[in-house]
Amino acid sequence: MGCPWPFLVKLDSTLDKPADLTVKPPVAAKSFAQALSDEVFGESVLVNFLSKVVMGKFVRVKISRAAYEAGLPACQTHLHGWLTLHKGDASLTTQALKVKLSNQWPHLQNWSLIPLGKGFFEFNFSSIGEMQKIWSLGMVNLKPGLMRFYCWSKDFAPQAQTQTHTQIWVRFMNLPQEYWEKQTLFEIASGLGTPLSIDDSTQNRRFGIFARVLIDVDLSENLFESVVVEREDHALSISIQYEKHPTFCAHCKMIGHTLQTCSKLNAHNTSKAPTQKSHTEFTRPDVLGKKAVSGSSNQIEKRVKFFNADIHKKNLDTTIELKGRSLTCFKG
Repeated sequence: MGCPWPFLVKLDSTLDKPADLTVKPPVAAKSFAQALSDEVFGESVLVNFLSKVVMGKFVRVKISRAAYEAGLPACQTHLHGWLTLHKGDASLTTQALKVKLSNQWPHLQNWSLIPLGKGFFEFNFSSIGEMQKIWSLGMVNLKPGLMRFYCWSKDFAPQAQTQTHTQIWVRFMNLPQEYWEKQTLFEIASGLGTPLSIDDSTQNRRFGIFARVLIDVDLSENLFESVVVEREDHALSISIQYEKHPTFCAHCKMIGHTLQTCSKLNAHNTSKAPTQKSHTEFTRPDVLGKKAVSGSSNQIEKRVKFFNADIHKKNLDTTIELKGRSLTCFKG
């Protein structure tokens, strides 16, 4: 009986089929790389890999710019965080840290964090708005421990970090009311750093002495005293006041101390300072002879007595050098 479905004919073993006497060439076995490229990457990707350059103990490779930039949009909602613990505080696991933060952020639903090492973490939020809200906090007290938030940056390496950014409330003094729209305030603040939020009094215009904006500022750069706001046909200079901000050392690029109290700079200056040798000298203009004395203090003392006796006999003046000190002995 023949198979009623044409597409099943090839599966019907009861049908008589003519024998295939064609001799087929042997199929070459695929290498591991070929099999991997077929199943995971696609052959075209591996074929387009650029050649590597061996440089001693290192190897240099070049990646696709398009592929790298394709991963950047997903990081727009990311933040970097730095966990600091006081001496004696128990360490926190990543899960315990998330529980602590979840208790403080009950309104946030979809967010995650991953450890990067050296106390740094990367946070991922569901929207740019939620990311900016957490960023504007600046710091969270975990009791124990503090979590500081920083702007996400490319090529982040925890072992090379020296934090120079902080959040500062900035006052735009005597700013005319037509400039108090949120977008305009953020555009003005962008000249000083990254604007994060405006305070409630500024939002509701409760007084007009100054507008107050929270800005993420890089302390390693200049803190400008004024900003010139331009329109198509007008320019306006606005005075700036910075509210309390942390101390910063311009030498080691770190927050927490000043240049005057920098231990690294003071230690460097101390090591470079020239050693001052003590110099005791008894002089007389008519020095006629000079002898060198070296050895222990007892030996030096004996030799000085000997030279003094010799000086009295010969009626000569002598300068005796004691390894950095000079004594001129003369007849009394």
